Amino acid sequence: MTEQHYLSKRANWQLEANQGGSLAEKDIAEAIRAYLDKTYPGEWIVLRKPQELRQIYYEYTFERNPERYAKPEHPTKDDVWFCPELKQFRSLKKELATGGGCEIDCKIENLRTGRKIFLEVKNQGGAGNAQERAAKYATPSIIAHVQKKLGVTYQPFGYVFTGEMVERLDYRVELETTYGFAPDHMFMWRKEHALEPLIQWLEKGILPPLKAAA
Repeated sequence: MTEQHYLSKRANWQLEANQGGSLAEKDIAEAIRAYLDKTYPGEWIVLRKPQELRQIYYEYTFERNPERYAKPEHPTKDDVWFCPELKQFRSLKKELATGGGCEIDCKIENLRTGRKIFLEVKNQGGAGNAQERAAKYATPSIIAHVQKKLGVTYQPFGYVFTGEMVERLDYRVELETTYGFAPDHMFMWRKEHALEPLIQWLEKGILPPLKAAA
């Protein structure tokens, strides 16, 4: 590391996060929040379960086919329409239409620049398809849409994997291949859950574009 400002100068800093083998999504957010609050007080917000992407699929398809989301004269429970006053998609079942988006795990935002990034976190045992479910955020269409939504050109997602899955070679090589288009944005937190690799990942790939002025 070229800078020594995060760990060596903070020998007494203790991360308040679960260091066991069952690290949940909230622990990643809390770990990142603890580091940023201690290192850059007052400069960052870390939020779990942000709602900016909750209607992203509706948004994407609305841009390409707005007629699909015109409010019917007599809407049924299956209809979804766009409300221009609220700039939201609505329905009879729930006023805020659900099912047309997703809830990502974490958001990091720089208060000075207003720039933000979304993190998808997957904690999985030795079997499952968590890496495939996370891949929806790695598609060109979703990435381009979120870049436009945020008004940025940088990669707006980070991908964090932990648990038994990252101890297996077959999963690791699959992750490295799937997310190889943005290698600095994918992180495998191994079972030791050492702090320094997580912090290096943040400082190298995640934080710099958020600090930069638009």
